[in-house]
Amino acid sequence: MFLEVTHMSRTKIMVSIPEELLTEIDRTAQEEHRSRSEFFREAVRLYLQVRKARSIPGQDPRVQQAVAIQDALAHQDTLKDWNGIAEIRRWREKR
Repeated sequence: MFLEVTHMSRTKIMVSIPEELLTEIDRTAQEEHRSRSEFFREAVRLYLQVRKARSIPGQDPRVQQAVAIQDALAHQDTLKDWNGIAEIRRWREKR
């Protein structure tokens, strides 16, 4: 088995942060045994993932699953007056 390692070029940036926030960042990074740079890289990576997931809700697997469940329920019911909101409320109450 071979492990391929790709090296990404790195660029240094300068960021202004309030002293209180930097103190909290440093404390958290130390607790997690990370460098300050690692902390910021991971924070930015997570932020970008969350932002991307929010920008395209239809691509979120959880949204796709919820839509599929609702479609299946709608196809099962032969009544013309089916109330999806009432069904969801009943389902929530059962939990």
